[in-house]
Amino acid sequence: MTRADTSGSHSSPRMERELVGVQVLAVDGDPSVRDGITRLLAGIGIHVTALEDGARAVAAVSRDFFSVVLVDIDTPVPGAGLSIIRELRALSPSSMIIAMTPRRSFDDAVDAIRAGAVDLVLKAPESVEYLQERVRVAADRSQGKRVVDSLLGEVRSVYDEFLQRFMDAERRALDLSDQAAGRAGHAPALDELRVLVADEVDELAAGLAEAAPPGYEFVHALTGGEALDRLGMSPFHYAMVAEDLSDLPSSTVVRTIRTQFPDTVVLTFRGPADNGKVDLVETHRQRTIVEPFREVSQLVARLDELAQAWRAKARERRYIQAFRERHFDFLRRYVELKTKMDRAQGEER
Repeated sequence: MTRADTSGSHSSPRMERELVGVQVLAVDGDPSVRDGITRLLAGIGIHVTALEDGARAVAAVSRDFFSVVLVDIDTPVPGAGLSIIRELRALSPSSMIIAMTPRRSFDDAVDAIRAGAVDLVLKAPESVEYLQERVRVAADRSQGKRVVDSLLGEVRSVYDEFLQRFMDAERRALDLSDQAAGRAGHAPALDELRVLVADEVDELAAGLAEAAPPGYEFVHALTGGEALDRLGMSPFHYAMVAEDLSDLPSSTVVRTIRTQFPDTVVLTFRGPADNGKVDLVETHRQRTIVEPFREVSQLVARLDELAQAWRAKARERRYIQAFRERHFDFLRRYVELKTKMDRAQGEER
């Protein structure tokens, strides 16, 4: 397909109007092919960016959107165009990639489709009109996919916002119900709060027990394994895990607690020492609540704040549980619809 003869091509004025503004990228090491493609597609109102190698093509796709990308599978050497197709596909999932080959080869077709191409065109004079038609169809498909993806994205955003507002309304209703019933948020009393301290030394556990803050029970575990065993035998509201446990990494202990005992609020600590600190382990991060942590009394002074943290977590669990119980069918359909939208957006990627 070294010469683009557009004399035999046919396009209606309506088609040309629809394709004006469509951007096509052509990647081919042969300058005569690049020139031919540029002139061929200009005849139907399509602007072509013609490049000779994959690196420049990647840079172009990183900057601009191309509805259609034409890639010679032998640029720069036989078979190398397949890696270009894979990279461009990952960069721009909404672009339709058409592979070009000089051979009538079933293997080329299979390899191109696996790499991410939607079509394979033979580089031959008799394929000129076919290439033009395939580009037009691919451009229509790309534009339609971008519209659908955009619409699905908006639908998901509104749907997620609706769910959040719905859950917030349910939280307020549950709080009002608790207030009317005199349950004050359905939070447990302080005398129910049990704290497990996993530490190979007893300074912190002994200091907390000696301070004897009202409404707390402190249990000492000398190893990470013992701490997990104790959690398995009876529930704890808090688990304080020393950073320097020797039997298990503290990160492993924390991860196990959060996975197997999700109702327990987890803290990690170092000290008491000049470089000591206490972190509250939250869902997506750790928040430092005492630093520097030099004295046990510093932590005792923050116990009321920790109690509030546990109560907030307990209320959130109750909200979620109540919402699931009341609206199980809605949540099921919500998940099913989101799965369908994800599948629809990913089918051509």
